[in-house]
Amino acid sequence: MEWLNFHHLFYFWRIAREGGLSRAAEQLRLTHSTLSAQLRSLEDSFGDALFERRGRRLVLTPLGEEAASYADDIFRLGTELADIARGRSTERKQALRVGIVSSMPKAVAYKFLKPSIATPGYGSLVARQDRLDRLLEELASGRLHLVLSDSLPPGSGSQRVYAHLLGESGLLLYGTDRLAKKYREKFPGSLSGAPLLMPTSQSSMRKLLDRWLAERELRVRIVGEFDDAGLMRIAGANGLGLLPVRAALRAEVEDAFAVDFVGPLDGLVESYYAVSLERKVRHPAVGALIDQTRLGFAESKKKRAVKPQAPRARS
Repeated sequence: MEWLNFHHLFYFWRIAREGGLSRAAEQLRLTHSTLSAQLRSLEDSFGDALFERRGRRLVLTPLGEEAASYADDIFRLGTELADIARGRSTERKQALRVGIVSSMPKAVAYKFLKPSIATPGYGSLVARQDRLDRLLEELASGRLHLVLSDSLPPGSGSQRVYAHLLGESGLLLYGTDRLAKKYREKFPGSLSGAPLLMPTSQSSMRKLLDRWLAERELRVRIVGEFDDAGLMRIAGANGLGLLPVRAALRAEVEDAFAVDFVGPLDGLVESYYAVSLERKVRHPAVGALIDQTRLGFAESKKKRAVKPQAPRARS
């Protein structure tokens, strides 16, 4: 069995956390050359680089990101063990490691994560965003407990996964006062030729919107495509185009941005899933996340019906 040198791993971990060799050496009270030699030894044992230099900065390679993630768990568990041995802690708390698909809005993701944070048995939260296929690989390898997704995982693949439906949200259209007044009348037929802001083609919302427009033979002017929902809302609030909004986030958008309701995109529903390797999950925080989120969405269904609203008064 080939043993890992944990001294070398610890030095690498501190370099990654401090953001560079010089700061890590200062914190550890080691010379720059000593720390550099320890890092090279670990890279030699792994057979690949853990950092690459970009200008004056050290940036983690893909292997470095994986190694740093493992090191986080290793040294967190080591600290917990030391605390238990010294009588400072009697309860071991599991970290909750969650992957979130990049297209899912951060506000929606946090709504799902919130019930798990107060759960007994929950330790720290480790959340990372990436593409669904990459997150599913990490789930299969045991690096994640759960993946939050706005689309079903593909049916094919060597690893069987279970998608637990958390809830659904309708889609609405918003715009500045000027645009809302222009396109609210005779909606949705009024959308022909309308300026529209859209998510990029990789997102589940974009696929739903494209199909909805095609079914109604509505040809719009796509004036902006965005990976980031927050940036798309800012563009909409500044009058660049009409803005699609998830009904689950309606209150937050109305409070934060100067936009008015145009109309509901009837028949469009975005679904959210918790993807796990288990049909019945065992992690207490994961169970709370699924159960409490389902309950919260069920209670809010009565509020889902959307009626046109009068434009808000402007100051």
